[in-house]
Amino acid sequence: MLFDNPDDAPLVTPIALMVVGVALHGMAYGYLRGRGAIGMANALQLMVLAIGPCIAFAAFESMLRSLWITAAWWVLSPLLSILPDLLKGVQGPIGRHRAELLRYGLPRVPGDIALGALLTVPGYVALRTHGLGLSGEVGFGATLLNIAAAVFSPVALLMLPSAAGQLARGQHAKLADAVARASRLILFASIALVLGFELLSAPLLRLYLGESGDAYVGMSRIVFIGALPFAYFNGMRSLLDAYFRTPRNGINLLRSFGILLAGSAIHLLVPTPWYTMGIVLVAAMAYLGYATWRDAAFVEEELRRLGAQGSKALRVVMVVPEHEAGVVYDAERAEARKLERLGARVGLFHLNSRTSALRLLRDRQRLKRMIRRERPDAVLVPYGSVAGLFTVLASAQPVVVVFAGDDLDRRDVPGLARPWLGGLFSQLAAFFAAGIVCRSDAMRELLWWRASEVFVIEAETGSDEAARSVLEHLRAVAMHQPAES
Repeated sequence: MLFDNPDDAPLVTPIALMVVGVALHGMAYGYLRGRGAIGMANALQLMVLAIGPCIAFAAFESMLRSLWITAAWWVLSPLLSILPDLLKGVQGPIGRHRAELLRYGLPRVPGDIALGALLTVPGYVALRTHGLGLSGEVGFGATLLNIAAAVFSPVALLMLPSAAGQLARGQHAKLADAVARASRLILFASIALVLGFELLSAPLLRLYLGESGDAYVGMSRIVFIGALPFAYFNGMRSLLDAYFRTPRNGINLLRSFGILLAGSAIHLLVPTPWYTMGIVLVAAMAYLGYATWRDAAFVEEELRRLGAQGSKALRVVMVVPEHEAGVVYDAERAEARKLERLGARVGLFHLNSRTSALRLLRDRQRLKRMIRRERPDAVLVPYGSVAGLFTVLASAQPVVVVFAGDDLDRRDVPGLARPWLGGLFSQLAAFFAAGIVCRSDAMRELLWWRASEVFVIEAETGSDEAARSVLEHLRAVAMHQPAES
């Protein structure tokens, strides 16, 4: 299925082990970086991605043996790099940090898979349509894209902790200036990189690949146009990870992959020229670069707005879990009015249904339009269960979920599936929410996770004291600052 040739089937097993190895490398590299062992992390990167494969291909003429050696190298190097810590064990309370890493990383997994597929699927499609030779040319072009993007990896490496720190300190104007400078620098440098390669590609590839280099020039020139948007994405992706609670990069990557799949389907079904997959790959990269630029421009604009207004003013959208004529959540509406008297700007969004999937989909579009229009600093939903999960899945802005009673304590809820499902939805909403408020300590104890992060407000809903406490927590979440219960 992969190679369209039964003789190549033995290559699949070492390639599968290589997948395991590169996954282990990603985890070990991230772990070493996270604990500050940058030298060890860079050494591991060099060993896995450069030294190991070069030794394997230099030592063996057989492709099968080369792949097996590379696979073993990729598995053993990461394990050996973290072996001392594995043997020593991890000390201290790390449950909260593990949960935070999982909450941060899990929604980003689909985007990371899409990123890998963007650079590999074109080669497989070209293999099916024009054979192994063209597949190799497309794959080589994708490798060049990776090399070009790697030039800007140090920018991303430094920007994530720097941006997160400045957000936490409230240095919005300073961060906005840094974003503008970084954006211009990456854009100009990537343009220069692409122009340089287009002018010098023939002698460079001949120098690197020998006489066979001439065969790769045409496809490489086409594919390398995508280096401009791909390099911009790679340089600015950390900013989006630091600012957005939702996986903005993942969403952009999945949409880019959708463009690639659409172009690939056309190429498979309709006879098209040899260079088609190169153009399709460039189109997917062009969208990825545009989407990253659009989101970075939005972040810069929001940072300048926050720098001008300070942390006192706050824009909030409250998701009320009933239709506009309902009366069950009058206390929450009263609390919204008190938030406005305390200086916040509050817009109310009413859910028309919590049981109809079709109406929930329509409400999701309405909520997204309202968020784009109001541009809130935070979204507040005063109840968990369906309403809480609906909001955290629909909102690109940070969501604070308030748990008030039977959204967590389901003992008195009638039915068979309803109590269990509603409780599960509440727990999932708590897992992904940017902030959690419980109306009592008893409510906090019912959470499966993140109990230590809960902001407890025992004052009566709708009272002045409750409104002040809610506003305090909303401000802390919106400004990326820690809040104390």
